[in-house]
Amino acid sequence: MLDAKFVNDHIDSHLDKRQVNKVQHGFPSPRYWTEESVPVGSIADSRRRIRDLGRSTPLNLYVGVPYCIKTNPGKCGYCLFPVEEFRGNEALEIYFDYLSREAAMYKEAFEGATLGGVYFGGGTSNLYKEPMYLKLMDLVRDLFPDITPDADLTLEGIPQLFSRSKIEAIRDAGMNRISMGVQQINERLNKLSGRKQTLKHTVQSLEWARDFGLAANLDLIFGWPQQTVRTMIEDLETVVSWGVHDITHYELNVGGPTDFALNRFHELPAPLSNLEMYRESRDLLKSHGYEQLTAYNFRKPGDPVGRDYEEGVAPRLDNLDSVGLGYAAITFFGDTVLDDGDSWSFINQRNLGRYKEMIDNGQFPVEQGFGHAKQDWRLAMLFRNLLGLSVSRTEYRAAFGIDVYAEYQRIWDALGERELVEVTDDSVTLIDDGPFYTPMIQALLAEERYRALREHEVRNRVVVDLAAPQKLVSA
Repeated sequence: MLDAKFVNDHIDSHLDKRQVNKVQHGFPSPRYWTEESVPVGSIADSRRRIRDLGRSTPLNLYVGVPYCIKTNPGKCGYCLFPVEEFRGNEALEIYFDYLSREAAMYKEAFEGATLGGVYFGGGTSNLYKEPMYLKLMDLVRDLFPDITPDADLTLEGIPQLFSRSKIEAIRDAGMNRISMGVQQINERLNKLSGRKQTLKHTVQSLEWARDFGLAANLDLIFGWPQQTVRTMIEDLETVVSWGVHDITHYELNVGGPTDFALNRFHELPAPLSNLEMYRESRDLLKSHGYEQLTAYNFRKPGDPVGRDYEEGVAPRLDNLDSVGLGYAAITFFGDTVLDDGDSWSFINQRNLGRYKEMIDNGQFPVEQGFGHAKQDWRLAMLFRNLLGLSVSRTEYRAAFGIDVYAEYQRIWDALGERELVEVTDDSVTLIDDGPFYTPMIQALLAEERYRALREHEVRNRVVVDLAAPQKLVSA
């Protein structure tokens, strides 16, 4: 267990730091996803074994597309995801053929599984023309012939690429929600990303979604260059006035060779200004009847076409099955009954040419991954449940045979002293500013395990160096 001084020093030194959310990868960081021989076939056997034991949860499917429209600055100024520049519909249709072939490789493994939901993301999934949305859903139906009415079937896109005919085609294909990465309602701030998006694009897309009975989620970012609390509040009040029931509101991740990191870092609000933005946005949304579901998701009850979904949160602690299809797609699979190394996180090829080449060779297009020891999987599931604001002590004990409070007592106590966490007999819950500091809390919970992984990494490097041929130096 970490000593109390380290825990308190870590918290105090990170209260004024930018928070970097871990929704995409969870635990561990992708820097540790170094195993190139991911046993997808063995994972399928484990999936069937778990299903035969009656332990499996509904499988969630992610279907990715690699392409985005060109912007100046590139990648919308801030995006850290691997993407390819869109150069025309022909390339998109060729890619779909490869996507279909990859999906077919999973058909046997998915037999008997229940689909919990599917998310068509990217990249930019509303680049597809109208006839392709039925093909996308047919790809899913081929894997899951019996899709339950409560399954969330979402297509992600940007407002300026939606049209009335596209949204009608999306509805006719059987999808039931669109998710729009709006990021900024304020057009002046939005232009910093190089996007051509206007207020009218967003309003029209919402109107068309309502016309065709689709739920609609908006993603907004705070901590944007030149953004103030006032401009953020104006954006949120505008979205609330439109009657949007689901809003994802999260802090900008700044890093890598992005324009915002390299050229606009000095324009970013200070970290403590981001904390103020979180507080003001949370209080505003709650005052309008929204409930905070996760660190980043807010929902107002009463949406006649909405479904329950919580991005990045696992419904259970003991089992997770989320499969990614397509370029750079990520899979998470595991269960507490599995042995060390049999639960996995892995990512598909982030080189589009290599992705296609592997499929042409009849291979799963996996780039690399991480085989979880039991303690790694426990942390991975703790990360996901913490994102959902609360961890049940009873369910955690049932899943892992240990009390989550006792396991990390010094951390929870230190967070409790700062009124970021509340511990009861039933649960550990993030309170007050706790959800804002979710990334910091996750990192602290994982600190001991990360130390062990780093030590293992160093030992392996030494072994490799010692095994390398030595060059003779002549006198």
